[in-house]
Amino acid sequence: MNQDRLNARIRAIKLWGLAFIGLTVIAWLVLGHWREALSGLFLGELGGAYVVLSLIHQGHRNDNTAGTALFASGVIGMFTRVIALIAVMVIAEHWRTFFNPYAALIGYLLGFVFIFVGLYGFAKGQNTDS
Repeated sequence: MNQDRLNARIRAIKLWGLAFIGLTVIAWLVLGHWREALSGLFLGELGGAYVVLSLIHQGHRNDNTAGTALFASGVIGMFTRVIALIAVMVIAEHWRTFFNPYAALIGYLLGFVFIFVGLYGFAKGQNTDS
């Protein structure tokens, strides 16, 4: 039952992230004078999508990973997320006329926000007395 609730919550996080990316694309098409900021936001959201997917798929929910292997997986995941952040910011800074770097950073951080907000309600409803 708990695993089903967690899987449903994770699916909802993925869908909300995709919906937000879709809204950004629609706004980019409609609001021409905001294209630079929305392009940066979209670029950051793509990096944030990697954050969401890497945190979910490297979560080791069902494989009983523990100890050194779990620590190594966390370090590798953190390293790849930093690489993704660097890539997003370098692209946004290099093509500054197309992408707003501040909006790209905000879009990247939205991935963490979706994970935190999505799993906060799940964690708050957990029974920790066991």
